[in-house]
Amino acid sequence: MFKNLLPKEEKYFEDFKSMISLIEEMAVHTEKIFQFEDQQAHILKMKPLEVRCDEIAYKITKRLNKSFITPFDREDIFALVKRLDAISDMLLGATVRVDTFHIEKKIEYADKIALIIHGQIKELGVAIQDLKVKRINELKAVKALEVEADIVYQQAIKELFEKEKDAIELIKKREILDLLERTSDKCQSTANVILSIFIKNS
Repeated sequence: MFKNLLPKEEKYFEDFKSMISLIEEMAVHTEKIFQFEDQQAHILKMKPLEVRCDEIAYKITKRLNKSFITPFDREDIFALVKRLDAISDMLLGATVRVDTFHIEKKIEYADKIALIIHGQIKELGVAIQDLKVKRINELKAVKALEVEADIVYQQAIKELFEKEKDAIELIKKREILDLLERTSDKCQSTANVILSIFIKNS
């Protein structure tokens, strides 16, 4: 049971909480960017947050390599860190492309997918804030939101190919939409890791 594991390595739990908090902050900025609300200001805030996630991920990995005792399987710790870090990387990647590609108008449906991703990250945050409590409902919500994101993504791509006549603009927008959709998938993958941790430590 988790209560028997707690005294061993509380630092892991605190680091996971810090990472998901930073990622949720990135998700807030991502929403604003794709709503085109002062997007440049929000884009500038993304990289420092992603760097802090990288630093925590490095710290966890370094500790993991030196620890004999871990609160749960070290493979699961590594998998969770890797997926959380990937979410932060993907959010940064999707948002900086708005600037890199000189996107000057809203990409249809991108804001809706960003909103769904933010919802997924909130649910992951609840589960990660207290890994000792099996937040199964929150993990189910992450999956339901991933399904919703897929539906919105498919509609976005359909309309993009119907309406966008500029081939270069189509490629730019498609790449951003693809990256947002993969971010939603990565949130679901993260939920699967957490579920695995719950099952192994029940």
